[in-house]
Amino acid sequence: MIDKSGVFNYDLIMDTLSFINNKKINDKSKNKGERKMSNKNLIVNTPEPKPGILERGDLFAIAIGMVIGSGMVTLIGPAMAMTGYSVWLAYLTAIVMGFFMVFPYIILGGTMRVAGGPYSIVTNLSGVSAGGLVAYTKLVTPILNSSFALALGLYVNNLLPGITVKAIAVVGICILFVLNLLGMDIFAKVSKILSTILLITMVLYVVFGLTQIKQPIFQFSGDKMFTGGFKGFMLAALLLINSANGYYNILWYGKDAKKATKDVPFASMACVPCLLFIYVGLAMVTGGVLPHDEVAGAPTILPAAQAILPGAVYKIFMIGGPIMAIITTLNSVFNDVRYPLAQAAKDGWLPKFILKENRFGAPYLIYTYTLIVVLIPIVTDMSIVTITNIFQVITFFMNVTVVYAISRLPKRYPEAWAKNKFHFSNGALYTFCTVSIIIYTVIFVKGIFSIKVSYAVAAVIVMLALILIGIYLTKKGGIRIETSLWDPSVKKEEK
Repeated sequence: MIDKSGVFNYDLIMDTLSFINNKKINDKSKNKGERKMSNKNLIVNTPEPKPGILERGDLFAIAIGMVIGSGMVTLIGPAMAMTGYSVWLAYLTAIVMGFFMVFPYIILGGTMRVAGGPYSIVTNLSGVSAGGLVAYTKLVTPILNSSFALALGLYVNNLLPGITVKAIAVVGICILFVLNLLGMDIFAKVSKILSTILLITMVLYVVFGLTQIKQPIFQFSGDKMFTGGFKGFMLAALLLINSANGYYNILWYGKDAKKATKDVPFASMACVPCLLFIYVGLAMVTGGVLPHDEVAGAPTILPAAQAILPGAVYKIFMIGGPIMAIITTLNSVFNDVRYPLAQAAKDGWLPKFILKENRFGAPYLIYTYTLIVVLIPIVTDMSIVTITNIFQVITFFMNVTVVYAISRLPKRYPEAWAKNKFHFSNGALYTFCTVSIIIYTVIFVKGIFSIKVSYAVAAVIVMLALILIGIYLTKKGGIRIETSLWDPSVKKEEK
């Protein structure tokens, strides 16, 4: 997989995985009108839409709401069972690894304006078959949000024991479904309010809790540090990694951003220092206040919160911290799925009737489908950890395909790449993409061996089925791809 120059050969990877079963797209980015992608499929260069309504503050609020969610309040206990008091180091490792996983996405966000999410990236940069794979994979990715809804149920149940976890999860996701039906403007305003409350509350918890740490979380040779050895430590980090990199999804909001190539990467990067303080601090406090055995394996951070916070303050923290963290993440799920599926429907992968919008401009059929997928794991009683592992397995091929596509930026859009906000060389981009693919592969292997054999087999079967459907429709023809990446340099030259 290394060519004669010593550079990682991504084309060889894609040949090996057999994702691309069509002719490669024309690498000339300035062509106008329609171009043949095969004898039956076309690509149509569409004009860049007008700037959207989302400003930098809106994008940051949405991004922080995406990433600060149920993972930080439901996975620390299970991770601590794997590695002991070193759980805070595991979270630090997860944040760093997560950053390198998604950094290629951030680079793309600083280079081009994106609509349609990972589907658009792959379709415009790699080809039609690969785009089909991503389009269909997005049909199943909402299952991760089932874990967030269940986490909401766990916390609200603590405040209202008379209501079951499952009932709270179902009602919570349904309420957010209704809110999202009110349109993007309402979504942005709600996200900003919720994220502000969340940040203030979690910072207070960390600052207050750091003064009450009693356990030897900094004694690296202690018997409760690295309890599972290096293997346990890495398993903990890999379990936590999904809760530490969700900010890259803000890239999908490029179409609705006022200044996409400036504000989208800023919003993503601004999340990283927030995560370092809140997540690592939260792990220190949660793992350092009580004895190891009282926290390790606990499904929530409630034992630590109850130990350090007075009764009234504890209830305020519950609403403004964990519950708000979960709600902000759940609130973003509908638009995370909306953009890729909408673009895929426009291009011919999915029925166009799903594009129907209500009077607020919300695609209610896509939102309804998303709601149903989120509800299925809840009503079938899957655990949060199981859902997380299944998600990591199912999305592996999609993630690798997207990162490969991003590596093609210098070839596909040379003018835009030459003016990218990070001023990276081709070699730097290839290096970041290589590191990202390696991390995704490690997570995939971990996920396969962390779930029941039946779940692993089912996940692989689903992925193979999606690949075959994409290849079939590509050969059948009728796919009419609308460009959904826009080169800022082209726009300036045309003006």
